[in-house]
Amino acid sequence: MAAVLLLTGAFIPSRGIAADVADTQSGTDVEEITVVGDRMLAQIPPERELDQQGIESYGQSTVDELLGDVLSELGEDEQPLIMVNGERVDDISDIGGLPVEALKNVQILPRGSAVRVGGAPGQRVVNLNLQKQVRSATVLIAPKFATDGDWTAGRAEGTLTYVRGSTRANLTLKARDESDLLESDRDIIQPDPIHPYAIGGNVIGFPDTSGEIDPLLSAAAGEVVTVAPIPDVANPSLLDFVPNANDATVTDLGHFRTLRPDTRNYDLNGTFATRLAPWLTANIGLRFNHSTRRSLRGLPAALFTLAPTNASSPFSTTVALAEYGTDPLSTRSVHDGGDGSVSFNAHWGSWTGFLNGAHAQSKDVTKTERQGLTGTVPLPDTVDPFTDDVFDLVPVRTDRAESKTTTDKARLSLTGPLFTLPAGPAQATFEGQYIHNKQRSESEFNLVTQKRSFGRGETGLRAAIDLPITSSDGFGAAMGNLNLSGELSRVHYSDAGNVTNHELGISWEPRRLLRLEADLEQTSLPASVQLLGNPVIVTPEVRTFDPLTGDTVDVTQITGGNPDLNPEKTDVRRVSAIVRLVERLNLELNAEYTDTEEHNYVSYIPEASAAVMLAFPERFVRDLDGTLTTVDLRPVNFDSHREKRFRYGFSLNTKLGGGGPAAGISVPKAAEGADDEGSREESLSSKSAGRRNPATRLSLTATHSIVFKDEIVIRSGLPPVDLLEGGAIGLGGGRVRHQLDATASITSGGLGARVTASWRGKSTLNALDEGGPDRLVFSPVFNLGLRAFADLHRFLPHSDWARSMRLSINVVNATNDRQEVRDSTGDTPLRYQAGYRDPLGRTIEIELRKVF
Repeated sequence: MAAVLLLTGAFIPSRGIAADVADTQSGTDVEEITVVGDRMLAQIPPERELDQQGIESYGQSTVDELLGDVLSELGEDEQPLIMVNGERVDDISDIGGLPVEALKNVQILPRGSAVRVGGAPGQRVVNLNLQKQVRSATVLIAPKFATDGDWTAGRAEGTLTYVRGSTRANLTLKARDESDLLESDRDIIQPDPIHPYAIGGNVIGFPDTSGEIDPLLSAAAGEVVTVAPIPDVANPSLLDFVPNANDATVTDLGHFRTLRPDTRNYDLNGTFATRLAPWLTANIGLRFNHSTRRSLRGLPAALFTLAPTNASSPFSTTVALAEYGTDPLSTRSVHDGGDGSVSFNAHWGSWTGFLNGAHAQSKDVTKTERQGLTGTVPLPDTVDPFTDDVFDLVPVRTDRAESKTTTDKARLSLTGPLFTLPAGPAQATFEGQYIHNKQRSESEFNLVTQKRSFGRGETGLRAAIDLPITSSDGFGAAMGNLNLSGELSRVHYSDAGNVTNHELGISWEPRRLLRLEADLEQTSLPASVQLLGNPVIVTPEVRTFDPLTGDTVDVTQITGGNPDLNPEKTDVRRVSAIVRLVERLNLELNAEYTDTEEHNYVSYIPEASAAVMLAFPERFVRDLDGTLTTVDLRPVNFDSHREKRFRYGFSLNTKLGGGGPAAGISVPKAAEGADDEGSREESLSSKSAGRRNPATRLSLTATHSIVFKDEIVIRSGLPPVDLLEGGAIGLGGGRVRHQLDATASITSGGLGARVTASWRGKSTLNALDEGGPDRLVFSPVFNLGLRAFADLHRFLPHSDWARSMRLSINVVNATNDRQEVRDSTGDTPLRYQAGYRDPLGRTIEIELRKVF
């Protein structure tokens, strides 16, 4: 692979991260980068801009981790258009594995900016500018543990990076391992079994399992005996059952059920980009992933009947033995996937072109163990239940579900000035795209095999335009910058026919102080191939809350795809504003109002919702006693969903003092080939740096989200379900009306600390209790995160091994706060115990990272 060969050669010898300094010292010429996208976006000030110290303040290692944090602060839930050095890449995976040291700065542009460079009118742009030259190898190890104990995790990363002008290559290998966490590790209270099952077993009466076992045993015990543990002796007599009569043996199933599965994950990501000609660049990416999961679901249980004709029976009547097997039932899943992509960026004068081709394929296999027999199992007279393993009579079957998915994609996009208006050129985009998805699935349950094959071809044409109406430095200058944008697309789906999507947007910046935006979007989208064609998976013994009875029961759960889903139609209306106040503080106020309406809303059936259970009774099967036994959670179309929300906040980023690196901060060594004069210049620069105090940077963000309306109509003709007033359609309760999020960071010369905080208001879930109305109340949740990092070379300036080495400590849920759930009597249903709401609680990760 070209990228691997280039990387291998690039690290003999390694020159370090700070390439600009090395270039100055060596006199090496580095290719100038043609930044095409910057010209198109010149009039749009970034909503957020990070220099190297701002990037450092997040304490993250790779570009994708950094952008995840930044976009989360902005409340971004849509994929932005990613540009690198002003040129478009297909998605974040093409650049995400790069170490953050390769970044010179990051610009986050507001919504609507992407239309000028080929994106959608409501999409934002993230522009990443790289250092001119980088050669580095990065190694990271990070153990993690829960302070409540019994859970550990670890991750390791290795990255090779080469950047020289417009040529870059990166190879990243990531591995992560997490131990399982048992229900017993969090003292989860188990529901009472229908019979007194236990490892070792209990004897009960039969056929009246709650009645007397044997009159002879009652006479020997001096009381009516309804349950007795099986003594741990061979060939027990009747008297051996007397000492513990009516004192059943109990087995805590929490030792054999997982709250979190044992997981392992491996990712290999390689990318290579270079300039093929002054007007053409290419980008190649290859990615592979392998992951495994294993969870435990309890023990097999059976009621064995023992007749008095059995020579080993000391009883005069037929009795039943309630026993658990000793080997827990498990579910194992394996995922293998890979994808490759090739992209080309071309520019001719003021026009740019983007061509991308990609292929992806994945394979998922899930194996679920379950009992082959349930209920009552008669014991043959030849079997001695006190010495033989009776569970040899109860076969364990393994159900299997397998899915293979392939995706092929090709896209061509052209962007440039279509014509000129008084305020400037009208920027247009024309795009054609073809996607082919294919999925084959096979599921085997109870020796019955079901096969599915689903394919879809998708051909689409899209046109978008950005019209400058006025310009702050030209026509209509008094009005500032006023732009209109629009998009129209026509897509043909081989299984769903033609759909037309459109979007309109307007942005107005009367002064640098204020920017206003609004957009209308209407899209129609068929359900994904996975939602339609995923294999059916049947999982027994899944703990579920029944909102119609108020009980927590173990049910058989059915998941998978639904080939009968209809396309979903979505209308989005959005307005937003940015107010820039004190420039010295980079203080910005932002606000956004969104009104979303969805028809034929696609959703998985939620586990716990009285409204959904009543609307889809065929999906929730009960026995003759009314006990919930089976739930079918495969996706359905709800009639409609309407949500109105408002989000506002502020951000601040400023220097508190200082002007350069302090003594002891890592200063790059002279590159090989640098002359003596260059070395002397570095020495003088280092001494000068040591006399200055390091710059201190403070960053603050805070947002408040308010949901004004959140309603779902499950089926046509039914009243709407108000998610804000207890009409939840999910296990987690209704929609939270208020949510607060805040971050604060301070950095100085290789040292930094970052605090994140989130508060979610209370919510409710309407339920029933013994047929009467009840309401579960979910308490507010406060989550505090802490991250601190330090450049070890600052404390050990004379140690070469400490150069470019960073130690970080990351604490999640520092207050160890867990949500409480109470019914009207103040009790907590078993399914809503704190250990289920947040199994891990407070976790601490210690990260050691070295850049060579």
